[in-house]
Amino acid sequence: MKKIATLAIVLLAALSQPAASEPFTRSWLDAEGRPLPFENADQVVEFLASASVVDSKTLSTGITKPRKLTLERDGVRAHAVFHSIDRRERQVKRLANGQLALHLIDSYRNQVAAYELSRLLGLDSVPPTALREIEGRTGSVQLWVQNAMTEQKRRDRDLEPPDWTLWNQQKADRWIFDNLINNIDRNTGNTLIDASWNLWLIDHTRSFGMDRQLPYPERIESLSKELWAGLTTLEAELVRERLEPYLGKPEIKSLLLRYERLVAAIEERIARRGEERVVREWGQPRVTVSVAPSR
Repeated sequence: MKKIATLAIVLLAALSQPAASEPFTRSWLDAEGRPLPFENADQVVEFLASASVVDSKTLSTGITKPRKLTLERDGVRAHAVFHSIDRRERQVKRLANGQLALHLIDSYRNQVAAYELSRLLGLDSVPPTALREIEGRTGSVQLWVQNAMTEQKRRDRDLEPPDWTLWNQQKADRWIFDNLINNIDRNTGNTLIDASWNLWLIDHTRSFGMDRQLPYPERIESLSKELWAGLTTLEAELVRERLEPYLGKPEIKSLLLRYERLVAAIEERIARRGEERVVREWGQPRVTVSVAPSR
């Protein structure tokens, strides 16, 4: 209860701050909530892959039984989450959120693939993620998002972002990314919100299925200028090179086909509404709002 109360105070304090006119600044934090002493994402990934595990415990949330790790190296200590699930189901399966999964893949490999693809797109909303072996099990190690709560807890506490425009722009980018990676398991429990009202996207073990259709085409409304630039410059060969260590050829082929459909859908929306209404600068007001403040 003490941790929940502290988090609520931090988030309520953030609400009182003036709305930002630039993209939110993200920070990678250590176990005490202080900025990690790393200059870039590669250094964070290297730390995740090599730091000693000084504590490990199974989390009470999440059906895949992830573990929360405490990593330490050279006086730097940080939390991370470890996924080791790796299974495939051949039959069609309906998930708890109503989505149908064709040849469901539930794997730690998808965690790393989602992070690598987010980097190719210029997104910084997926925490740094590395592949490593812990206690004889291979899995993904993802940096823990400190001082954060889930979208579900935000709704339960009726907390509102300081700037709904920026908030919805972040969510719009999230839906673009989820369509691309076929994330059929996005829910209010695996979208995190930090004290600066950044959205962090976690738990991608059920992404990258072989369904070539976009899972949420109705959610394609707008996207940031930065993400659109990442999509329009994405190279298929580079995608294959970066993702082949984690995904099979059928999954990569399906990803690239969804990519073509996604870009085509965005281009069609631009043709109908105009680029200025679809490709958004951070801080510009949106014409449509997909999530009302009262929800």
